Amino acid sequence: METGEKKKLLTKNNQPIKAITQQDIYAAKETLEKLQSWTSALEILDKFFKHKEEPLNKKKVVKEYHASSQIFDVFFADFLTHTNILENQLEELRARERIRS
Repeated sequence: METGEKKKLLTKNNQPIKAITQQDIYAAKETLEKLQSWTSALEILDKFFKHKEEPLNKKKVVKEYHASSQIFDVFFADFLTHTNILENQLEELRARERIRS
């Protein structure tokens, strides 16, 4: 950059841009990936609760219900943990100091 040139660090509305590092982006992406890792387990739960075509087999239903409830309990605890982490990460980014030119 030449000496007389100033680097613009403003948004379209002339607001200063907040400082966000690559590490911040990677941390948010990692949290999102942890939440997305539940996709296949949730598909199993979805299939269990939507499957109504077969005749009712009480023993099978009880067994599958117990297994599904265990999966859901683990998912729910993990989901709450990671949504709180993600919320904290976003709050930290919102509170970041703005870069001024």
